[in-house]
Amino acid sequence: MPFVAALLLALLTLSTSVLADAPDWSGTWNTRWRDGGARVEMKQESGKVTGSYLAYDGRIEGEARDRVLTARWFQGGRSGAVEFVLAPDGQSFMGRFDSGEWWTGGRISGDAREQGLIQTGPRETMRSFLQAGNDARYDAPDQMVRAVAVVDFGDGAAAMAPEEKLGKAQTLFNLVDQTTFRLHSIPDARAGGEEAAVDLEQAGTGAVLALRFVKRGERWFLSMPDDTTLAEARKSLFARSGGRPASPEAYRLRKNARDAYRTFTRAFYTWSEDGRRQALDSLDLRALSDAVRDDQGGLTAQYLNGILNRIGLLQPQEISDDPANRSPAMVFSHPVGQMVIAPDGVGDGATWKFSGDTVRNARDLYVAVEGMPSAAGQRLPEPPSIFFQLRRSVRGLAPNLLMPVGPLEAWQALGWPAIMVLSLALGWLVSKPVSAFLVRAVGRHDAHQARRTFRLPLLGTLTLIVYAALMPALGLPDLATRVSVGVAGVLFALSTVWFGWRIIDAVVATYFTGDETGRPSMDNILVSLGFGALKIALVGAGLTYVAMQLSLPYEGVIASLSIGGLAVAFASRETLSNVFGAGILAIDRPFRRGDWISTGDTKGTVEHVGIRSTRVRTADDSLIVVPNGKLSDAVVNNLGTRRFHLNSAKLPLPYATSVPQIEALVSGVRELVAEIPESAPDRTQVSVSNLSQDSIEVTVRYGLDVRNGANETEIVNRLMMNILRLSERIGIRGANGGAPAPAE
Repeated sequence: MPFVAALLLALLTLSTSVLADAPDWSGTWNTRWRDGGARVEMKQESGKVTGSYLAYDGRIEGEARDRVLTARWFQGGRSGAVEFVLAPDGQSFMGRFDSGEWWTGGRISGDAREQGLIQTGPRETMRSFLQAGNDARYDAPDQMVRAVAVVDFGDGAAAMAPEEKLGKAQTLFNLVDQTTFRLHSIPDARAGGEEAAVDLEQAGTGAVLALRFVKRGERWFLSMPDDTTLAEARKSLFARSGGRPASPEAYRLRKNARDAYRTFTRAFYTWSEDGRRQALDSLDLRALSDAVRDDQGGLTAQYLNGILNRIGLLQPQEISDDPANRSPAMVFSHPVGQMVIAPDGVGDGATWKFSGDTVRNARDLYVAVEGMPSAAGQRLPEPPSIFFQLRRSVRGLAPNLLMPVGPLEAWQALGWPAIMVLSLALGWLVSKPVSAFLVRAVGRHDAHQARRTFRLPLLGTLTLIVYAALMPALGLPDLATRVSVGVAGVLFALSTVWFGWRIIDAVVATYFTGDETGRPSMDNILVSLGFGALKIALVGAGLTYVAMQLSLPYEGVIASLSIGGLAVAFASRETLSNVFGAGILAIDRPFRRGDWISTGDTKGTVEHVGIRSTRVRTADDSLIVVPNGKLSDAVVNNLGTRRFHLNSAKLPLPYATSVPQIEALVSGVRELVAEIPESAPDRTQVSVSNLSQDSIEVTVRYGLDVRNGANETEIVNRLMMNILRLSERIGIRGANGGAPAPAE
């Protein structure tokens, strides 16, 4: 024990020292405080940590000890103390200013959205401004500093604090965001002169935001309007929204084409969180069957992602946000097909989505533009996908395999049977240990027979599980996926129900034939009915799964059941009566498995209670099957629940028998009954009961606490023989000279 304790202490010390060396503050952090936030770049050298955040022209200097960073922040002429504590995983920190306010941050990797600022012309400057403003609205407030960099604040810029510049830039962006325009309508780098003016119009209202671009040296800047112009523009542009901008998350409602585009493109930045569902909600997937809608929807979203990265991303402000406009918005057009955003529904309840035709043509559009390199500048992150990795590998190694073969590509047509073979091989390998485990789990003594019982259904189930896991790597189109999912789903349901049925049978056999020692005390009838109900539930689940995989219309199925169900119920009323009878037997429990019962002409031991019938073994070893419906309505005499079995016998004595002999017989019989361990003394009666014409009758009544008929017969036989011996000793002779014969 001392050695073990020392070893544990050494391991603890080692792990502590490792953790002590691990914390590192170097990297990019997206930080927040109560009234704002900034992107902070930090660098750690030994214990010294320095950082900067351009949005406020600020910096951080401090010392790190373990996971604690004690530092000071500086913004212009202001400064203060702050303390940060790094989380154990090194991906976030909690901080507090010396004033008591909080300052938190999370580590981020390089952001694909962050591009260099291009100011070669008014158009390029506006694009840089829009990119920065659009990025800043999505939990990246420090991106607004890039917008500040392309804005000309006039003669008073030098006296303005960083916070004031950020505020004005944000105000200007909010106004620009209320307008709709194409970047190509703004003069580009070839614009002559030192100034350029543009009017940005709000879609649907005609309100205008007048902007001016100025050239300073070789770079163009967006001139910040004066406060009066900003106030007037704010009043006219926000009139339709009640005088204030919408909530930052309002775009997720997709009430116009711009919000649908924004929702879809933003989804790829949070794909592994809620982004995938967000992207699918932005697509009109009604033409896809329910069984393949999720998989095909995700594939379609990634096709559209690849298309957008090749044709170049639009800024959201280039798409109409007019809530009254119902005209579809064209994003991209090609001879193969189009990318269109259209309203789905009518009135206020309508939402905008990429149209059904866009979804249907997404694969063909992707193939048509696949050879185009990605557009320069901003691009969408690509979700992880084995299919697209495989396809890129095929395109690089064997481009001929991309040739169409019906609805498939050649490599998909070859990969499909290959996956079938691989699934069968893997299923066979995995079934071996699983089968051995099941044999031990259910406690079957005949292991060889048990393995044969489980082999085929288990192999089918495992093979189809592997098949379902591998098939998404092929990225089959909608029609082929429907065939694959439908056939595999039906086969999987059949094999799973078959396998589950075999498992239930094996458990039932083990339960009712195994040693009852240590088994939980449960009503065997209830257990039997429970296993039967489990089989019915298994079949029901299998049918439901098949319906889902085949995309059957549930409304039609339910309607058919409501009409045809009455006819089926009438035709099978006897069967239903037996099933309900089983439920009554389980609730009322008139007998248990092993009880000796008598009902009508049936008398025997209960062997099994099923969903439809009960099996009773009679005394002559025949098996009677009694429907549960009749048994639940019949009078059942449960002989197995008797506490005592009352027996009686009559002893005929000749009139030549003397009274002392009769008294000796009565007393002796009482003693013989009392000597029986199973007898009940309070239920024993021995007395002269009748004086008939031919004899004196002595009646013997006694109760026996017995559990089965065979034991009772043996006890009665032994008692009768002892009574005959007692009669001989007393000297009582019958009318024919023998001992009195007891009469039951």
